[in-house]
Amino acid sequence: MEQTTPVFECSKSGEETCRIQGKYLHSKYNPTSEGERFAALIRADFSPLCILLLEPALAYCAPFIRKRFPSVSLCAIRFSDDFSRADHHFDFVFHDSPALSDDLFDALGEEKLSSCLALDWNPSKALFPQESAHVWNAVKAAVLKARDVIGTRAYFSKRWLKNALIFASRVQHAGTLSTGECPIIIAASGPSLASSLPFLKAHRPSFFLIALSSAYLPLATAGITPDVVISSDGGYWAKKHLAHTAGTEKPVFALEGESAVPSPLFSERAIVPLSYPNGLETAFFDAAHIPHMRSERNGTVAGTALQFALSLTSGSVYLCGLDQAPASGFQHTQPNALENGAARHDGRLRPTETRLTRARFSSEGSLALYRAWFVSHSASFARRVFRLSDNERYAYPLGSITEVNWSDFLKREAHGALKKRVPQFCSQELSPENRATVLLDTLRSLSKTSAFTEEVFPADALLLKREQNEQKRSELLAQLDKKRNALIAECTALVQSKGA
Repeated sequence: MEQTTPVFECSKSGEETCRIQGKYLHSKYNPTSEGERFAALIRADFSPLCILLLEPALAYCAPFIRKRFPSVSLCAIRFSDDFSRADHHFDFVFHDSPALSDDLFDALGEEKLSSCLALDWNPSKALFPQESAHVWNAVKAAVLKARDVIGTRAYFSKRWLKNALIFASRVQHAGTLSTGECPIIIAASGPSLASSLPFLKAHRPSFFLIALSSAYLPLATAGITPDVVISSDGGYWAKKHLAHTAGTEKPVFALEGESAVPSPLFSERAIVPLSYPNGLETAFFDAAHIPHMRSERNGTVAGTALQFALSLTSGSVYLCGLDQAPASGFQHTQPNALENGAARHDGRLRPTETRLTRARFSSEGSLALYRAWFVSHSASFARRVFRLSDNERYAYPLGSITEVNWSDFLKREAHGALKKRVPQFCSQELSPENRATVLLDTLRSLSKTSAFTEEVFPADALLLKREQNEQKRSELLAQLDKKRNALIAECTALVQSKGA
């Protein structure tokens, strides 16, 4: 096996240099001058928000890159741990690993990755060809994910803003949940939920039950009333999952401010408004004195629900029906509100099986992303989080999350569960007086901020940050002003016609 341990020695200039297999990673004469030349030769036709250096070794180039690009996040991706003495030159240091793509996205976010400049330190690329190829693939995957997230935000952001204004102007029975110590079960709508329905019903007093919106209908149909139904989906189709009205027992609805919500819920149900940190809905709720609780933005409502549940109890949280994999038949436990609507269009020329097969294949990409979130974050909450089923053989594990069956659950939780404090809904009186005026004043004030531009027009904001030509920047700003003014006019009409 070839020796890849670096040998450190003095260069002719007296600075430290190193070599591997007789090949130098830095100049054996003057490493600092070499690093300065490297920085001077960097070319970019846009203004980068971050720079990724692939194994810069002793990082002689880093100070000169900082001088040329003073406002960027400077990052190193290490192929080897032997150069950690130079890590202090960087804002972030990543290591080649199977989770590198997720690590990059979690640390840098979609905006920096969508405007990043990745550079090889060429001697490292030559000495570590396999590592270099793997890292470039991970960087590409992270950038593509960032592009997709920016695209999703650009497509939905104006809808989310309008949803938040409708929510804040119309909600009538709002409050918060107290914290407790009882076990919480989160019911998702994967196919494995069906076999757990009898257990959920039989042992209902032993836990606090949070239902994802898509699991609400199958639970209610089985005679199971959740304590809370949670939704963070801003798409119009999300309303269908929340529209179930059968039964006399009424759950509390924990709804993100950006959620699409059926109009009757605002006046007929108890609602816990949820808000993302620094989200625009937070400003609206605060301005209108609407109580709300913090939630975390995730690509999947299950991730948001999990973090919310962990904040509600000091006890364990169980994920039930969270398959996170395509199924051979229905993708959700039946009945399902969206399935009920789609089935009406089935026929001889467009049979049910064709539709289900298409759904199975189209769901693979999104489910892989959702699954990756749980895998990459599982170590941080694995001691309190479990996946619960009736001995289901799942296609994919969820990282460090332990899988348990109902017998395990009863041994762990049933004894004494009734004595444990459970979260309670605490309602607050809302004052609708001048709410529409307050919300519109808040909207106009927010619209002048950079945070508003980045939240509502993320693609435009990114183009502005990347653009180096001042004339083109002026043109982009003029276009953005037109879009902003048109949106404010739409929102004003919306609140005045539907506001409280």
